[in-house]
Amino acid sequence: MDFVKDVRSVAVVGFGLMGRDISRLLAERGFYVTAVDVSEEVLKKSMEVLVKGPYGIEKAVERGKLTKEQADQILARIRTTTSLEEAAKEADLVIEAVVEDLGIKQEVFRKLDKACRPGVVLATNTSGLSITAIASATQRPQLVLGWHFFNPAHIQPLVEIVKGLETSDEVVEFSRSFLMEKLRKVPIVVKEGPGFASTRLGLLLGLEAIRVVEEGIATPLDVDLAMMLGYRHALGPFETGDLVGLDLRLKAIEQIYEQTKDPKWAPPRLLKQLVAAGYMGDPRIKPGSKGGFYEYFGQKKASEFLKELREKGYKV
Repeated sequence: MDFVKDVRSVAVVGFGLMGRDISRLLAERGFYVTAVDVSEEVLKKSMEVLVKGPYGIEKAVERGKLTKEQADQILARIRTTTSLEEAAKEADLVIEAVVEDLGIKQEVFRKLDKACRPGVVLATNTSGLSITAIASATQRPQLVLGWHFFNPAHIQPLVEIVKGLETSDEVVEFSRSFLMEKLRKVPIVVKEGPGFASTRLGLLLGLEAIRVVEEGIATPLDVDLAMMLGYRHALGPFETGDLVGLDLRLKAIEQIYEQTKDPKWAPPRLLKQLVAAGYMGDPRIKPGSKGGFYEYFGQKKASEFLKELREKGYKV
């Protein structure tokens, strides 16, 4: 199959939480990035977070993770625009990271299909929507697939490659090679299905954790400690959910429930109430949020609790 394999310039459509970090990752690896979003205001605010945010490039320089020269080079490789067409026409690869709404993604891919050169691969960062349905908006379904990055995308090593009904095996292999060799990520390959593999498994644990708390069996801190110390998870389901965003978690659960109608995917009342009340997740990640489970229940985060124990000499 004839498609673009020599990638130098990448268009990232959607410059929010995921698109911003994907753009940073690409720029750190030497690629030129054109980031697209709906307004100059959105682009400016997101760039400010990328540079000056709590996990931004300036902090990386302060901590010695990057030199000032490296930081300047990374930022020089990222430009922004409100014109999808302008970004797409020069791109060797496109990664879409807009909101998790099938209709919106299909409209974006419809425009990309017209604006991009023939042979350009179109990847979507969806965590659970149908790749086949997204690809149906294009005349190149064999070049459409999922690249599901994890938050924060420039740090987390895993990327889930998702194959739609018509995705070419050659494009999957190109993706695997590109992610491993160029971006230094560890890809897994899955077929399309509700929640794919990673989202499905992660959400199921999160759902059961919320039900345990709803039933008064344990607190968020106790649940997270159980999973971190008993099962060696890096973070427990509540701290993970707070970092991902409770509004995004709720949306993902609702999408799977809508696709399957399986009662086990019915969104917990507590999660819906928290999101409705403005608890969208960790306020360091979600500006304007009242917090997540930990803030609502008034508890110290499990990772902070364990850090204090280590400082006291506990082997945890």
